[in-house]
Amino acid sequence: MSGRPRGRLRRLREAVGPLAAAVLVCGALTAPAAAATAADPACWLRPSEPHVDWTGMNFTGDMWCDLTPGSVRIQSRSTSPVVGKMLFSPRWFVCWKEGSDYMGNNIWYYTQGDQIVSSPTVKAWGYMPAVAVKAPQHPFPGLTQCPWS
Repeated sequence: MSGRPRGRLRRLREAVGPLAAAVLVCGALTAPAAAATAADPACWLRPSEPHVDWTGMNFTGDMWCDLTPGSVRIQSRSTSPVVGKMLFSPRWFVCWKEGSDYMGNNIWYYTQGDQIVSSPTVKAWGYMPAVAVKAPQHPFPGLTQCPWS
């Protein structure tokens, strides 16, 4: 095998992150998935999924949910600096907290963005407003409240 595909894959990983690169590559190699039906849940809990945020805090469990791609903010306020971007859907969220009102809802979900926008040490960890998360209700039942809430 020549070195070209590896170089392209490495550049793809650097541009969008390892998880997003895997999704893009795997999606290109498999047949298109069937369209979601009304019976398919938009969100579900994964109680054993481990995550470690940029501060070293461990989380066990998350919510996997469809979302509208957008900004990840360092704090749960619409005026807070953007540290990351969500580029792909669905994605995971480890907890929720109350924050500033955003389009009629004050629930924000803590996650890690697909792309770092600023503050590289934060590694795109931050909050997305509930209106961007396609859950049937907010906060999503069974997802834990952030311990610092």
